[in-house]
Amino acid sequence: MEYVRFGKTGMKVSRLCLGCMSFGNEADYMVEEDGATKVIARAWDLGINFFDTANVYSDGRSEEILGNAVKGYGRENLVIATKVHGEMGSGPNQHGLSRKHVQWEIGESLKRLRTDYVDIYQIHRWDYETPIEETLSVLTDLVRDGRVRYIGASSMWAWQFSKALYTSELHGFERFSSMQDLYNLLYREEEREMLPLCASESIAVIPWGPTAGGMLSGKYFSDGKIKTSTSDYSRLAPGSFGYKRYAEKPANDEIVRRLIEVAQKKGATPTQVAISWLLSKKVVTSPIIGTSKLPHLEEFAGSLGIALSPEESRYLEEPYQPQFITGYV
Repeated sequence: MEYVRFGKTGMKVSRLCLGCMSFGNEADYMVEEDGATKVIARAWDLGINFFDTANVYSDGRSEEILGNAVKGYGRENLVIATKVHGEMGSGPNQHGLSRKHVQWEIGESLKRLRTDYVDIYQIHRWDYETPIEETLSVLTDLVRDGRVRYIGASSMWAWQFSKALYTSELHGFERFSSMQDLYNLLYREEEREMLPLCASESIAVIPWGPTAGGMLSGKYFSDGKIKTSTSDYSRLAPGSFGYKRYAEKPANDEIVRRLIEVAQKKGATPTQVAISWLLSKKVVTSPIIGTSKLPHLEEFAGSLGIALSPEESRYLEEPYQPQFITGYV
């Protein structure tokens, strides 16, 4: 396993981050504690020290599972990231990024994770109702009282992220160290503004959806097309995140065809080449790989041994066409 600096910080993280959204009981694609613990243990054996979850994943169950699974690994050896923003109840103050909600949720997350602090506390989208000054102020307090080491952000418009960075500088608030955004071979809209901003500001980029809900695995591809039947659509990704619309774009059919072609030439799988493509981008720190199955985890880990030439990368990128904007809501 390779380890890299987390943006401007001195912290080191593994080149792959294990996403924990599939650990819990909220949907049929998820696994409960026994299955999840095996995946986490194997990830640890492979050298992955970076684990990403959120309070809303199975209403906190994902955090509980992760906390139980890693309790014997040594807290200083782990990099644990979680998130706050989404609804954790029906009350008017049980969502968003207000001081009240953030202060409450960090306490609840720490209890579920069985730890005194989280390494990265991320805002799980932009809050249009709470001033960014209020959010950054409370996040700064959490860093200063030791419950959080670094703060991060997730999918939003580049102007919003720029405003947050400027606000931190203006008021002396803690600064976001990372951006978790949607980025893969089929969705490259972040290359227009967000990724150049992150590169300029030395922000760690930890992309989610690196295989576009499985479309880049090649398993939905036949007869020159990404399958678009109702049954296949339902399996593409939890909540779809817009992936289903991409399956209808002819340019994406060609990207997947080329991905399979390059993978065959390199003796790799399409998934491994898709992850290798992300890892080749200097702005990318650690793609978030989400899986509930050991064979898939092994496959992801195999991507670290694959190198794409500049010509191969250009070949994969060339058919791309602009996509619907997604991931921000």
